[in-house]
Amino acid sequence: MAERHFACTQCGKCCNRPPEVELGEAAALADVFVWQLLFRLYSLPRSVADYLQPGMARDQGSAEFYESKRLLGQFAAHSWNGKVRRDGRVVERTFTLTISALALDQGGGACSALGADGSCTVYGRRPLSCRSVPMHYSRGEAFAAGDFDMFLALPGHACDDSDQAPALIEAGKIVNPAILAARTEALTQSQTDRLWKQALVKEMKAGRHGLPSLRAVEENAARGALTSPLRFGWQVAVEAGLLSADECAALVEKQLEAIDRFLVDPSVTSPARASALDLRRFLSA
Repeated sequence: MAERHFACTQCGKCCNRPPEVELGEAAALADVFVWQLLFRLYSLPRSVADYLQPGMARDQGSAEFYESKRLLGQFAAHSWNGKVRRDGRVVERTFTLTISALALDQGGGACSALGADGSCTVYGRRPLSCRSVPMHYSRGEAFAAGDFDMFLALPGHACDDSDQAPALIEAGKIVNPAILAARTEALTQSQTDRLWKQALVKEMKAGRHGLPSLRAVEENAARGALTSPLRFGWQVAVEAGLLSADECAALVEKQLEAIDRFLVDPSVTSPARASALDLRRFLSA
């Protein structure tokens, strides 16, 4: 397998969407981004035989399947087994709910942390999802080479993928120390947040106001993920003894300041401005 090389040039071209992070990382960046809770459902066959597609090499498919299964388990907030019909037969699948935080989109297809010159204004503090570019930390190593090739195929990128750039992938393994460190830190943060996620799932099952039900997440999965104001997540953390009332108040204050900066940004579209105002009302209530 050919080696891949990569170095970030801080061109800002990959900053074309708001970052998604683990819950604890959102708290650490509450002064930078306007956050929402994100509820996303993944589905994976329970057997590798049902995962393999026509023409897929069994070794590669098996590596993808078992890595996906392992990582979904590590980032999961809740999992359950179910059945779906595929090609006229019933296939057993495992459904996995993840709960993360998503920064509010400005509406213009760019990260709100980008400066006027198109460069990241918080590069030294950028989220782990940004630090693990050109792959995402929740994707298995078996996908790395393919993900990198698709990343480079997107127009506009000015990354350094020359042989003079640091090695990224060798013999199918990620070898870049900074990216490996970001992937490890993300897994550690997910484990730190596990009790918080479990507390949120408990409240979702109980029909807590402000949080979607598991049924709603499942019914909406084909259309995308669901969001809620992060204030509800912080309230659950306080009630579960995972966050103090003073810590929650400090996070709310930081978010209010971040929202006010968001609202005065001339690049923010009207729908995004309306969403920010809604979040501000929730925080001020």
